[in-house]
Amino acid sequence: MTNEEMFKKVEKRFNSQDFLSFVGMKLEHIEKGKVIISCENKKEFSQYLGYMHGGMVAALADTAGGHAAASILEEGYKTVTSELKIHYLKPVVAKKVIAVGEVLSAGKKLIIVEAVIKDEEDNMLAKMIATMFVIDPA
Repeated sequence: MTNEEMFKKVEKRFNSQDFLSFVGMKLEHIEKGKVIISCENKKEFSQYLGYMHGGMVAALADTAGGHAAASILEEGYKTVTSELKIHYLKPVVAKKVIAVGEVLSAGKKLIIVEAVIKDEEDNMLAKMIATMFVIDPA
């Protein structure tokens, strides 16, 4: 698969998910094994202390990691998250949040990814590691 084909495949997958457009996630960069996603922080994402809700932070990390995994797969293969662990390092109060997802290891059925959540000043806010399960073409 060429870089252009991989880019189009990942972009199509990203754009097909209504949740991502609903919350305003944007696909910023795609390369084989790495994806960068951004999202503007909104009042609606906040928890009771005014920080971005941990569920939204995890959704950003999961999305970046899942699309990084998708970038290494051949056409027709899909992934779903099997498990993830996230460390919340600092409260997320930035106006814009960036998620960088990267593949760490890939097997036939499992792909291990990590994602780092950063603010616009490149401060690390959270770090996730996850296992993506590969679904064979039907």
